[in-house]
Order: sequence, then structure tokens, then C-alpha cells
Amino acid sequence: MVYIHKSSAKTTIPTQPLTPTSFKPFGSIICTDQQLDHPHKSAANQGTAIKLFQVSQIINNYSSCPSGNPATINWNIFRCTVPTTLTKTDQGNRVYTGKVLERHPYTTQTFLPMGISKEKDTYMVICALNDDTTDQKLPDLSTLTAFICKGNQAVTYGAGVWHAPMIVLNETVDFAVLVHENDQPQENCEEVEYEGLQVLI
Repeated sequence: MVYIHKSSAKTTIPTQPLTPTSFKPFGSIICTDQQLDHPHKSAANQGTAIKLFQVSQIINNYSSCPSGNPATINWNIFRCTVPTTLTKTDQGNRVYTGKVLERHPYTTQTFLPMGISKEKDTYMVICALNDDTTDQKLPDLSTLTAFICKGNQAVTYGAGVWHAPMIVLNETVDFAVLVHENDQPQENCEEVEYEGLQVLI
């Protein structure tokens, strides 16, 4: 990982539900209940299943990385616990305070929660687009958006999309994580630090 910038920026981010449309600027989601009207689908498994085609795009752009070293596509597991920076206000609301955004410049990254009810608000993702006016394409804080995600929803961050580390809301959650990685840590992940990014939940 490479810490490419430090900023004193402090901002409060509103939350919204995760839907295919709301998340589209930052990537894609995987959720059968929200994608059954997908235009490209067919029967499968001798009629016992419905197949929805290409619901989430997977990208490998390592051919353009500085080292030229190839990447493999990997399934990793993240066991995520509730962060200590998720606290309660005197009014009973919860507030998350984050200090890092990260991106994977050459690959998408998919987080798929395992074994969680679709009724539960399970985790939160915070995303931002690149600020193309900066040489390093740092996060454009005006685009910061937070999404509340259910247990039956997976997210795929687009290649190069800034996002916070995974934030689970109520209990430990295991995620299957699909990502391309090579042997150069500085090409796999970049980070930017902040004084504080707050989300009122």
C-alpha cells in the first residue's frame, strides 16, 4: 500500500439504500431480488434455475501498470468486525468516523457477504470518484456517497474507484472477495488519509 496524500478535509456524508441505479457511478451490485428483471436471462439447470447474465463487470487492467507484472484473479476472505469508530450520539443515532479512502487502480473488487439475512442492514460502503483536476486523481469529496447494504447484496467497486475499508454495522461478517492482484503492493492498493469523514446512520 502507498500513502499518497494526507488531507485535513472533514466532511459529513448522507446515507442512502443500495440499488443497481444508485451505485452505478461507482460500480455494480449483485442482488437477485433487485435484478430479476435483468434483460439478459434464461432458464438453466434443466429448468430448475434462472440464470442472469453478466450482472457485475470484472475488470483486469494490469497490462497498463508501471511494473508490467501480470495479476492473478483471487478469491480472498475478509472476516470483518464492527469498527471502534462506529459510535452512538447522545440522541441514540450512530456515527461512523473514517480516516482512510483506498482504491485499486487496475482492478475491480467484489465483496460478497456470506450467511447473512436479506432483512438485515449488514454493512455500509462509502465511495468517491476521482478528482481529475489533481495529478494523482485524488478523491473528489463532493462525490462522496454512503450506501447501507443488506445481507443479500454484494458490491463490485469499479477499477480505480475510491472507497472506505469495509464497514460492518452490527456483527462480525465474512465476505468472499474477488480481486486481481500482482506481486507489487503499491500497484494493488493506494490510500489517502483524512482528518475525519463522518456518516450519520
